[in-house]
Amino acid sequence: MKRFLQLSILLALLLPGNGFGKTIEYDLTIEQLPVTILNKTNDGMTINGGIPGPVLRFTQGDVAKINVHNKMDTDTSIHWHGLLVPPGMDGVPYMSFPPIKPGSTFVYEFPIRQSGTYWYHSHTHLQEQQGLYGAIVIEPKEYVRKTDQEYVVLLSDWTQESPDRVLKTLKSGSEWYAIKKNSAQSIVGAARKNKLGAYFMREFQRMPPMDIADVAYDYFLANGKPKQSFAAEPGQTVRLRVVNGSATTYFSVEFAGGNMQIINADGQDVHPISRKRFLMGVAETYDVIVTLPGSGSYEFRATAHDGSGFSSVWLGSGMSMAAPDVPKPNLYDTMMHGSLKDVFSLTPQGVMGMPDNMVDMGHFDAPGMAGMEHSDDMSQMDMDQMGMSEEMSETDKKIKTVKKVEMAKMPDMAKPDEKAKSDEKVKMVQMDGMKHGAMSKKSQMNMPAQNYERPMPPYSQLRSKTSTAFDPDKPVKEVRLTLDGDMERYVWFLNKTPLSKSDSIRIKEGEVVRFIMINRTMMHHPMHLHGHFFRVLNGQADYAPLKHTVDVAPMSTTVIEFDANEVGDWFFHCHLLYHMKSGMARMIHYENYLPSPEVAQIRPNLFKDSWYVLGKAEVLSNMTEGFLSLSNSLNTFEFQWEAGWQDVEDTPWEAMLTWDRYINRFFSVFGGVYVEGEDTSKEETKGIAGIHYLLPLNIEYGMWVDTKGDARFFADKEFQLTSRLSLAAEVQYDTKEKWETSLGLEYILTRSVSLAARWHSEYKWGAGLVVRF
Repeated sequence: MKRFLQLSILLALLLPGNGFGKTIEYDLTIEQLPVTILNKTNDGMTINGGIPGPVLRFTQGDVAKINVHNKMDTDTSIHWHGLLVPPGMDGVPYMSFPPIKPGSTFVYEFPIRQSGTYWYHSHTHLQEQQGLYGAIVIEPKEYVRKTDQEYVVLLSDWTQESPDRVLKTLKSGSEWYAIKKNSAQSIVGAARKNKLGAYFMREFQRMPPMDIADVAYDYFLANGKPKQSFAAEPGQTVRLRVVNGSATTYFSVEFAGGNMQIINADGQDVHPISRKRFLMGVAETYDVIVTLPGSGSYEFRATAHDGSGFSSVWLGSGMSMAAPDVPKPNLYDTMMHGSLKDVFSLTPQGVMGMPDNMVDMGHFDAPGMAGMEHSDDMSQMDMDQMGMSEEMSETDKKIKTVKKVEMAKMPDMAKPDEKAKSDEKVKMVQMDGMKHGAMSKKSQMNMPAQNYERPMPPYSQLRSKTSTAFDPDKPVKEVRLTLDGDMERYVWFLNKTPLSKSDSIRIKEGEVVRFIMINRTMMHHPMHLHGHFFRVLNGQADYAPLKHTVDVAPMSTTVIEFDANEVGDWFFHCHLLYHMKSGMARMIHYENYLPSPEVAQIRPNLFKDSWYVLGKAEVLSNMTEGFLSLSNSLNTFEFQWEAGWQDVEDTPWEAMLTWDRYINRFFSVFGGVYVEGEDTSKEETKGIAGIHYLLPLNIEYGMWVDTKGDARFFADKEFQLTSRLSLAAEVQYDTKEKWETSLGLEYILTRSVSLAARWHSEYKWGAGLVVRF
């Protein structure tokens, strides 16, 4: 009956006279085809023969009919990111609908209820990384273009590796991608930057090396190319609809011709704010207006947050005016100059905030700093305040010269928007009822100033044009969510658990749902809610901006809330593709909703926890050791061995097969079988049970007891001397066999092979290779 009612409502919406306009139909054909970027060709997944897919354009009130044809040999799907659609049209396999099988066609059909800039992408496996994405532009019913030109800029990242291999590399705990990006941290590197104290403080606090991005990408793209050009004339205004459609990359965006005016975020209009440079989280969209200050070609540059590369869009023609380089982050700076638990506290209403003393890799944009007056108009600041050199950049000199010439011959050239400047200086509205947890005046004075060079997202300044407040009489459901992860095992969780049916978030229609998200990791997480817009509590009170994706910065708390008025089952997840795949997701379930029988039947597939096979073999002239493991989010089955072969007649060896249960990043328990001997006629087998624990200075400690009453205690520590060279020390005490120690050097040659030399108390000196697979 309920299913019939839902279909009846949808049918009523589609009938003539219901307020919706004409049907706009598209055909999207998904194929596996070669993709060539800068003369390098790799396998890709294309939409209508290329990447990205075509821009889909609608007018608010239209009905979208999109025929998706799957010509691949694997399942696929399309999700309409940010669009308000019926649950069955959302495009999440096993949650919303059955996946689109090879050789089949699925027809998406839904009314267009909104306007703005959005995008679409595959929600199957890791296909988004291989090219399955495209932009969506929806114009209001009565749209009057206020700029001279308008373009879509879809940003993305591209790797020549298969996404499955990327994920396996991440799961192995390898530092290979950091080495490729020249961002691997080491003792020698810290000493060169006078950061040894910070380096060992991080080690003492049991924190992994600072990282901003997981993957080393080969290219960063704008509309499928590293470089793109658009036509524009001197003095013209251009609206750029910018979409961050990357798999994992945050971008700092900037226009060489001057400040950008942000007029829309995630498809929703906001009061215009002017920014020289700002950070875009993965899956966010921003509409910005730029003005060409004179003749020439001006660069709109999107720089990867880790500084490993950028893509460019050039506006205009003539002399090239390049945007300045974004300084690379100093990864040796600690996240906070103080206690990691000193996190900005919540008000009763919840607030988006960060620690008073947080310096995120040298940049800071203070969310929640309501009432503070500041401006991002860098043209009004002197060069010292901006942290820039006294000398003007070559681009600035060119622009200044061009401006003088153009102003002389073009007296009607567009002048700076005085209203935008005025809007920037409007004080933030304090949140109503804030009684505790707010920053004191002293704390505000001690906060780092907005850093132009490495800024954060512009959240603190985003202000909706209309009130977004909810009815105060509505019941409020608060959900506390911790964002957790382990870079070594590459598992990512909400509330310390991966995606599973038992941890679905149950809500009721008609209530206000408030998510308090506490990021306990050292990475940014762009959190996306399907099927809804949420208010970001940023100090703007009734005018908090509406978004569908929000960045939760490292070691910070972000609060969002939404009206539970879209009955269905919806995905909520980190939009870093490999984080989502590794468990950082939840299903939002309305208590009065029943999925269709065909979806209910396949729903268990949504919660399957993938297994990964990893291995390492160290083959030296004096010994061999290694492991072969099978692991998912919380469990690891592992076979380990160690053997010496200096004496063929009397070869000592040991092996064990264990099951390890992950508790958290610091602690796990294990049990299994241990076998040792000197040859096949002298074997001893016993059961073991024990723990692994991470000590300060990232010392890995463990112990076990066996079924014969003996015990073993062991510890090891790896010292990263340079980006490729490490020193490993191991010590072991067995109540039966007493002490055993080893000391070894390893030099990484490739992702899979290293050179190694080791001294072992039993097997003495040896050298050889380490192979990872």
